[in-house]
Amino acid sequence: MGILINRIKRILSDEAEKVYIVGGTIRDRILNVDISDYDFAVLGDAASVSKLVCDKLKGSYVPYAEDRGTYRVVYENIVLDFTQIRGENIDEDLFHRDFTINAMAIRLNDFFDVDLIIDPLGGLKDLREKKIKCVGKSSFDDDPLRMLRAIRFAAKYNFSIDEDSKNLIKEKADLIKNVSSERIMSEIYSILKSKESFKYVQMMDELGLIDALFPEIAEMKEIGKCYYQVLDSWHHSIKTIEEYETIVNDLRFPSDIENLAKKYLDKDLSSGNKLKDVLKLAAMFHEIGKKDAIYIDSDNRLQFYNHDVKGEKIVADIAKRLKLAKKEASLIKKMVLYHVNPFSLYIDGTGNKALFKFFSDLEENAIGCLLLSLADVTSAMKGQGRLNEASCYRNFITKLLRRYMDFEKTKTPLLTPLDIIVNFDLKDYKLLNQILYELRKNQFYGEIESREDAVKFVEERMRMEKI
Repeated sequence: MGILINRIKRILSDEAEKVYIVGGTIRDRILNVDISDYDFAVLGDAASVSKLVCDKLKGSYVPYAEDRGTYRVVYENIVLDFTQIRGENIDEDLFHRDFTINAMAIRLNDFFDVDLIIDPLGGLKDLREKKIKCVGKSSFDDDPLRMLRAIRFAAKYNFSIDEDSKNLIKEKADLIKNVSSERIMSEIYSILKSKESFKYVQMMDELGLIDALFPEIAEMKEIGKCYYQVLDSWHHSIKTIEEYETIVNDLRFPSDIENLAKKYLDKDLSSGNKLKDVLKLAAMFHEIGKKDAIYIDSDNRLQFYNHDVKGEKIVADIAKRLKLAKKEASLIKKMVLYHVNPFSLYIDGTGNKALFKFFSDLEENAIGCLLLSLADVTSAMKGQGRLNEASCYRNFITKLLRRYMDFEKTKTPLLTPLDIIVNFDLKDYKLLNQILYELRKNQFYGEIESREDAVKFVEERMRMEKI
């Protein structure tokens, strides 16, 4: 950090007097957090300053927010943002920022002397008190995304949001609808990646942001206590996120299953979002179809037939509205559509046919679905005090994860397509694919265990075709 700052000071020479380090860089330095982004405020021509630094450092110039007077340089994976000072001086600029903890600055030449930090809004005091406080009443009017950023900072640093700022968020919550979906989702994913993110999803709800962003969720709150759970659908979903986080953080499974789950969960899905993070959105939405699936059975009990199918359609609309990446949208829709399947297998029994279809439909995402089902069912059972049954369901899911490992082994065929084409003179590719599928299925069933078994199966299958 010190070496880079000194290099920039030397590059800018006399111009360094007009450059300040501001915002998050100061905050993270005080908190002793690793810094990979540096924000500079320039009293003068930010464009020429950024170009000079870029040329001398031999960094990369990245077009970014130039319409707002910000110029980005990337040097050895470190981001350097140079922004034109808003107003006549640095104090005026700081009054335009979002939160007091981000409204501090220090002259570039004074960077190593913390006593010279410029702090007109009491950011240092709020850092000590671990408090998120907006700079002024117009803060959220200037950029409504700041309401989500407040929650993201609270989650990241384990800070609280002060009451006046909370009340202002409640008052302005509807303004979040004016923000682009890309910016909204970036903040939501940052919140979901935090430790105990369920608390901050609940905070988003308490401050009115959930209803503003997802009006479909407001309807989930109308589905109250029923035969299956003691909470309404929305608060059960928050509990499901909480249970899911406990499961994926601990992964208390036999080592081979733990490794299988960890490898799956840690995969990047898109835009730096891992599967384990996107699955939290699926947990959030998994009961969203219940409002449209209400049915009173002959015993006068509330049922929700096909809420999985109806939920998938609702989630598809949400994904389109929020412009989710295709892989993210596809995963969430699949999880909502299939989330009841594992519990159905628990109730109805795990025949090979039903299991093979479940695994074939979802492939590796069966792992995510099983973990979500464990979270969903366990949170409901715990709410009803059915702790022993929750333990039994965990054992059941562990058994299915092991059966998925058996399914994975069938991806390596005992006979390849070429083996069958050459040895059986089979030129009907439709029949070839059918035989390969049957080989895999019977291998999963345990009826074909070796290459010799597979050859005998194909011989018999070909004889049947000739009859």
